[in-house]
Amino acid sequence: MAVLETISVLDKVLTVKFQNGTSIAYQECWLRDHCRCSTCYHADTFQRAHHLLQIPDVNISNVKYDKDQLTVTWSDNHESVYKAEFLAEFSYDKWRDSRRLKPVMWSGGSVADKVKRIHVDEFLNSVDGAKAVFKSLLDYGVALIENVDVSVEATETVCNALGGVQHTLFGGMWEFTTTQDHADTAYTNLPLAVHNDNTYFTEAAGLQILHCLEHSGGIGGETLLVDGFHGATRLKIEHPSDFEFLTNFDVEAEYLEDGHHYRYSAPVIKLDKMKDITQIRFNVYDRSAMAFPNEEECRSYYRSLRNLSRYYENPEFQWKFKLKPGLVMVMDNFRVLHGRTGFSGKRVLCGSYVSRSDWLNKARALGLIQ
Repeated sequence: MAVLETISVLDKVLTVKFQNGTSIAYQECWLRDHCRCSTCYHADTFQRAHHLLQIPDVNISNVKYDKDQLTVTWSDNHESVYKAEFLAEFSYDKWRDSRRLKPVMWSGGSVADKVKRIHVDEFLNSVDGAKAVFKSLLDYGVALIENVDVSVEATETVCNALGGVQHTLFGGMWEFTTTQDHADTAYTNLPLAVHNDNTYFTEAAGLQILHCLEHSGGIGGETLLVDGFHGATRLKIEHPSDFEFLTNFDVEAEYLEDGHHYRYSAPVIKLDKMKDITQIRFNVYDRSAMAFPNEEECRSYYRSLRNLSRYYENPEFQWKFKLKPGLVMVMDNFRVLHGRTGFSGKRVLCGSYVSRSDWLNKARALGLIQ
């Protein structure tokens, strides 16, 4: 629990020293903007009441405090009250760390014992069950939901509980076999190298959900999963120049079929300003034809993608298992690459996408992240 110890004001900066020894400096413009009185803040909607241009340019006239709260009187006679707990949230390092996701990297089939497997009723009908699924997605990028009725409708119920069905050119809920309804290799029985979906969208889907409704009269079709963050981290250690190239060079991807032409360019490995990996956009199939300004860039493109591919295609890094009716697989498309072995017979899958905003919204509402 945060406890105020001392307050000092110098020019336009108010500094709070907390009982735990932490000191935080607050600029007067920040303090006035974060006034939580009923005039400045709508507590019922959690929204500010004033436009930024309406915040007056005022000075701190007086301060009072006890261990639990600070009261500031301003030069326009407005009064603002700040709880100690609220102020303590804005130590920059603490605030920044609270916004970071903390994925647990994995390699190969050893993750199978760590990824959450849960009965569908527990997931749908209990807070603890929902927390377990989203925690597994945050930690490992994968969760498995068992005993789902073998139907598109039952799968859709799961998808809605994960954040809601995202509609794309493929539809909302989709069902696919080897009938080529779209210009995509997924609609065949050919093997698929591991990849991320939607590299040609301005924002790829957040989650991908797959449910094998039937596989009869044949063999094969095993699922392959790889932790894209782990592979990229290995690349950074062993081929740092290639890692640097793939975090800065925009690889163009596109999707073409009658009535549709999607195209987007972005780095294969996306970093945030703290240099954390936040997304992998890796799909060898959807790369569009590109021109290069010089030989060095062209060769760097092929060398770096090949070196990253070697990690992703290494069986030691892949988790291989068979999707069966009743088992719904959920994976983070920003992180986990998926593929499959070739197959024979009749194989019917259904599934959907969930946007990243929507599934992280669920995780925040459950108190798993901020």
